[in-house]
Amino acid sequence: MIERLYEVFAAPRPAGVDHCDHCVDPADVAPFTTVPLRDLTAGHVEKYWLRSGTIGDETFVRYLLPRVLELIAEGALDADFFWLGLANSAHQKGDPQEQRAIEEYYEAAPRALAGLVRECADRLDRAGRLAEWLRGPEALAVLEEAALTGPDPDGELSEAHLALEAWR
Repeated sequence: MIERLYEVFAAPRPAGVDHCDHCVDPADVAPFTTVPLRDLTAGHVEKYWLRSGTIGDETFVRYLLPRVLELIAEGALDADFFWLGLANSAHQKGDPQEQRAIEEYYEAAPRALAGLVRECADRLDRAGRLAEWLRGPEALAVLEEAALTGPDPDGELSEAHLALEAWR
């Protein structure tokens, strides 16, 4: 699932990343142009979050997206509104292959899917493709199976399952 994201959103490492000279230390931007995408750490990526709106553009976000989603799946980044908003925006603007890759990611990463339900479901365009997918049987089945078969010490998966049922 992660490999598919890297394949579908493949882009060369940027030679430069636009940033605000007043808001951003060039040292915080340097890893995005010198470190291979798969080697960027959560710390590197969080520099983008801390300065969102002052680093990069839509092309940069698309480049960074596979790594962000991988770090969420690994538990190195929280599945919060900001990060999932990047995925949701890419899904909304993406072609069918990109949309399906993001849906497959959510199907394979129940904690990210729980974050999507918790943080973003009520903000989605209810007529949009991602909302349509969430209303389908796959998302609900993923959360139900994860809640029943995996560890869920904080009840996040169970709560997301119930919230998705109500939202649908």
